[in-house]
Amino acid sequence: MSYGRLLLLVLAITPSGALSPGPLSASAVAVGAALGALGGLMVAVGHMMVELPYILLIHRFMQNFKELLERARRILNVLIFFLLLYFSYLLISDSVAILRGEDVSSAGITANSYLEAILVGALFTGFNAHFLAWWLTIGYPLLESASKLGARGIGVMYVSHVSIDYLWLTLLAAGGGASKLIGDFAYALLLIALALVLLFFAFNVAREIVRNIRP
Repeated sequence: MSYGRLLLLVLAITPSGALSPGPLSASAVAVGAALGALGGLMVAVGHMMVELPYILLIHRFMQNFKELLERARRILNVLIFFLLLYFSYLLISDSVAILRGEDVSSAGITANSYLEAILVGALFTGFNAHFLAWWLTIGYPLLESASKLGARGIGVMYVSHVSIDYLWLTLLAAGGGASKLIGDFAYALLLIALALVLLFFAFNVAREIVRNIRP
């Protein structure tokens, strides 16, 4: 395994996780609507704060993590379900306030806070069972291949992988920020659309919870 082949593997596998629609992507657009591209960068920082130690632990305790995730999947799904409902509520509340002409600079998911953006990134990463499972399945060949090159290989793999996350989330946030240029009404509609996207993900999580309850 050479570094060149490792980078090609990262480019081939990473988009299946980083660029796929999900709560993290939708939240990056919502945060970007208030904070611009830098908001997406902060969401990526929060994402990385959870992801990096997680994959290092997987590298060390792969089998243990598979068993732990299977046991914790139902709890994680319930937590992410309520998080999705909560952030959907915040987005809808902000959109209603905008339509009423109220100031929402310090409310909801669109709050003007980089710390909140980091928190959003961490929450939608750490409580997302599908993300956690991705590294144990689709993404695991990245860790397996990188480990053949030692600690430097893992470092090269992760830096190249997370760079795609940073770029994608920043671009999504920049798109969200651009929505302000088209007026308050369109901005409020964007927030409602994002809330509906999060509710769609919540519905899918709820279906998975129900399937797991059935005998």
